[in-house]
Amino acid sequence: MKRLLALLCFVQLHAATIILDPGHGGKYIGTANDVEQLVEKQLTLEVAKLLADKLRGSGHTVILTRESDVALDADDLIADLTKRAQMTVDHNADLFVSLHFNGSANKKSAGFEVYVPYEPLYPIKSYGLASAIHYDLSHEIDPIFQGGSLGNLNRLDGGIKAARFNVIKKAQCAAVLVELAYLTNEETAKKLKSDVCKDILVTGVYKGIERYLTQQKVSKCSRPRCRRWHK
Repeated sequence: MKRLLALLCFVQLHAATIILDPGHGGKYIGTANDVEQLVEKQLTLEVAKLLADKLRGSGHTVILTRESDVALDADDLIADLTKRAQMTVDHNADLFVSLHFNGSANKKSAGFEVYVPYEPLYPIKSYGLASAIHYDLSHEIDPIFQGGSLGNLNRLDGGIKAARFNVIKKAQCAAVLVELAYLTNEETAKKLKSDVCKDILVTGVYKGIERYLTQQKVSKCSRPRCRRWHK
């Protein structure tokens, strides 16, 4: 009986409500690669749906800020970003992950970056989430690219940075923005058309989220029910 209660407690404490934000949408197309016919708003949605499936398979509640090619506010970009962040309040979310693909005038730029809010309401948890995702992208994903069949997709580790991005600054929980790769890098763009490549990136973020949730401090389980983790 004690083992059963302990298991039920772990499941309740570990399961989380997660907001995934596929960057851009509608008229906000984001970065594009005309040669490979890749558009950021489409790629972020594909990746977000793949990530959502993995997280739901682990028992988490996952809400996407958009399920199709739409803007949350087509008239005002700031309002669009604010509505995405507001979903953390509407759904009492535990964490918020905004997914993006980078672009640069320097076509040789490559790699990934993880951003935390510069003026966050939850600085420690946001950085903890960023650290966990960064760890799995850099330490578990990167070796696959080095010299492998996928080449060096993330050969440059952009690290963890702070930024005043409205979409994460206004989120009311641990929040990060992940730039998974550079669409403007031709070598990278070609690889991003591969389902295998997308799955590798999705797996890195998924493992990072799971790592963060596992590391969170939880209150002791007391019968007959468990207390949720402290926010």
